[in-house]
Amino acid sequence: MGNRRPLTVSEREAIYDGRLGGKRLIGLARECQCSYSCARKWWRIGRKYGRDALRRQRQSQASGALSRFEPTVAERALYWKRLHPKRGATRILVDMEGDPLLEGVRLPKKSALAAFFREACPELLQQRKSRPKPPPHSTHIHALWEMDSKENVRLAGGTIATVLDVREPLACCFLGSFAHEVQTEKAWRKLDLREIQADLRLVFAEFGLPVAIQTDRESVYGKPPEEKFPTLFTLWLVGLGITHQFTRPGQATDQAHVERGHQTLFDWIEEPQPLANLAALQSALDEARFMHNCVLPSRAGDCQGRPPQEVHPEVKVPLRPYSPDAELALFDLQRVDQFLSRFAWPHKVSKVGQITVGPHLYYVGVTYAGQTVDVRFDPGDRHLTFHNAHNGHLLRRQPIKELTVATITGLEVPPPPTGKPVQLSFPW
Repeated sequence: MGNRRPLTVSEREAIYDGRLGGKRLIGLARECQCSYSCARKWWRIGRKYGRDALRRQRQSQASGALSRFEPTVAERALYWKRLHPKRGATRILVDMEGDPLLEGVRLPKKSALAAFFREACPELLQQRKSRPKPPPHSTHIHALWEMDSKENVRLAGGTIATVLDVREPLACCFLGSFAHEVQTEKAWRKLDLREIQADLRLVFAEFGLPVAIQTDRESVYGKPPEEKFPTLFTLWLVGLGITHQFTRPGQATDQAHVERGHQTLFDWIEEPQPLANLAALQSALDEARFMHNCVLPSRAGDCQGRPPQEVHPEVKVPLRPYSPDAELALFDLQRVDQFLSRFAWPHKVSKVGQITVGPHLYYVGVTYAGQTVDVRFDPGDRHLTFHNAHNGHLLRRQPIKELTVATITGLEVPPPPTGKPVQLSFPW
């Protein structure tokens, strides 16, 4: 009888009237096909509250995040949330505290209110993306360099310059500060790839190749390869065996050392009047870098009032020596190819059947217009392969465009030696 339906009103009255007529409860329970305890319960309700109590339907117990509060609380909470969908539980609670319809009514805590919004109106909740973890910090000298640009530096005559700074955060040293004139007819421009490569080559020649270099997400640097096809800058570092590490979007604190370093250098070179020209700015930067690294006491890191290079003389010892003349020997295109083969990049095919991978257009076919394809790299024959994003079927293969040692490094690659084989003779 445990799964029996609830007693009807007539059955409840039959139990009540039968007991008044002298019948036993056990017999009445058999007649109504219910348990003895159920029959006894309704007899007691009728005896205590009268026949009218038998006709009242049993109300289910309220449930939910705000079930223990007056119904007006849930009504007004939903009203305020629909009126201001971008406001969270904390802010909505402030609105409810000032609501005249809730004056003197007990209000919930913000946790209960947030739970109620998840139950009653999940479509109004803000979908928050999880914040990516901060990039790993440096663990030893030359394990990680930070690089960033200070833009819109004004020189005499209105000339605009950009300064590229490279810093070793663990040693608290400036590895390089390079001034570039970026004046254009209308305003100023960003540094380009070849300028950045030229600056880094000077740093590499003095301090060797690091394990990793960290940058922000400027267009010349791109985004992490799991998000977007890598830039030539990233592939250049990969070919040299250097990891390209990125800061999180909008998190300048990930580059705290080099960002603070801009201020350190420019506090040193600050003059009442703007510097005369680019050469004067570069000379001032070189002097400021030397003074910071080798002469002035520093409170940064573990310097404790000593010059950074005195505390960390190992900064002058390269992990991997570098020479500009030997770069083509150090650069490994196969390392680049293996790196690219690890990723897949989703792209939506345009109306004319094309997609853009890096700086180049590739034709997939108008048959796939509007569809999403996964782009991958085959290191075996250096082709891009285009796959259906849903089932993985191969749709098309095309040779990758302009991804050679010359286009990545910007260096002139000598042609392979040609000529007839030389016949060697031996004296026997």
